[in-house]
Amino acid sequence: MDNNKQELNPLIFKIGQRIQKYRLQRNLTQEQLAEAINVSQKHLSRIENGYHNPRFDMVIQIANALNVPVDVFARDIPDDDVDVFLADIRSDVESMNSSRLKFLKKMIGLILEMDNQTDKKTAQT
Repeated sequence: MDNNKQELNPLIFKIGQRIQKYRLQRNLTQEQLAEAINVSQKHLSRIENGYHNPRFDMVIQIANALNVPVDVFARDIPDDDVDVFLADIRSDVESMNSSRLKFLKKMIGLILEMDNQTDKKTAQT
């Protein structure tokens, strides 16, 4: 990974894009929305560009300031998206030593084996 670039979480990026979309639809500048929710313009910019994960209370403040329901920021974003999941756990996995990585791989193998056994039992019934 390039040290000059922060890897973006796809889910956080999508939420940021939606915040920006609704802000622009209301003809608000970043400065205006940032002032309404009591954060800096730079902080709001980082949220909109997916570099900062806003706390839930901030998402509520943004939704209120934009006069939209909170769920518009996450609507239609699947919670079982593999890319989103992998991006979410990437830093945890990268920080593991080799013995923990081997253990994690073994656990994944056991889960897959259990799934295969369940599939076989379901097919037999």
